Amino acid sequence: MADNLHKGHRERMRNRFLTEGEAGFADHELLELLLFYAVPRGDVNPLAHRILTEFGTLTMLLESDAVEIARRCGIKESTAILLTLQMAFLKRLQQEKWKEKITIDSVAKASGYAIDLLSHYTYERFYMMCLDTQKRLIHTCLIAEGTVHQAIVQPRKVVEEALKYKASSVILLHNHPSGSVMPSFSDVSLTTNIQKILCAIDIEVVDHIIVADDTYYSFLEHDYLKKENRGE
Repeated sequence: MADNLHKGHRERMRNRFLTEGEAGFADHELLELLLFYAVPRGDVNPLAHRILTEFGTLTMLLESDAVEIARRCGIKESTAILLTLQMAFLKRLQQEKWKEKITIDSVAKASGYAIDLLSHYTYERFYMMCLDTQKRLIHTCLIAEGTVHQAIVQPRKVVEEALKYKASSVILLHNHPSGSVMPSFSDVSLTTNIQKILCAIDIEVVDHIIVADDTYYSFLEHDYLKKENRGE
C-alpha cells in the first residue's frame, strides 16, 4: 500500500514538472524529483531534506565532490554522481554558449559572459579573458581560486597567461560569493597593479568585472581604471 502511495506521488511530481516547469518547485522538491532516478522505490522526500540540510543550498551541494556527498549523506556513490552531473552539464552548456570566437566589445557582453561563468560558484575564482586586436575572445584563463572570501592572485601568472595567448588586451573577472558586488580596497589595488605591469608590455586592461549572484560591477563603467595605465 505504501509503495502505491509513493508511486502515485512520483507520477504526480513528474506530471507537475512537465506541465508547470521548475519555477513552482521548492529546492527540496527539485532534489526529490532528481532522486527518483537514483532511488527507484520508496519515499525520498526525507532524504532530499537531509541532503539539503547537510549542504545548505543546492549550489553548495552540486559543486561538491561526489565522494564527499556520498560520505556526508550516507548515499550510494552512483547517486552522488547523478547529483554532481547536473553542475557538469551546466558548465558544459556555458562553455558551448561562448564557444565561438566572439567579439567582446561592450560591458554588456563582458558582464554577460562573466555572470554565466561565475554566478554559480560559492568560492572565489579569478579569471582573465584574453582578447586579440579586434577584441575577439582568444581564451579565458583561470588565474586563481580560493575561499568564500578571497582568491590569491599572482601578477606573474597574469603576465604568463597574457603572453602565452598573445593577448592584445585583457578583461579581468572574479566573483564575490558573499553577495556584495562592490569592489574591496584590495580589488582596486590589485587592478591598478596588474594595469601597470601589463601596460609595460603593451597589453591593455579593458575592464575588471566583479560578479555577485546575477549582478555585476564594471570598473570601466565606474571609471576605476586609471588612464595613465591604459597608455592614453
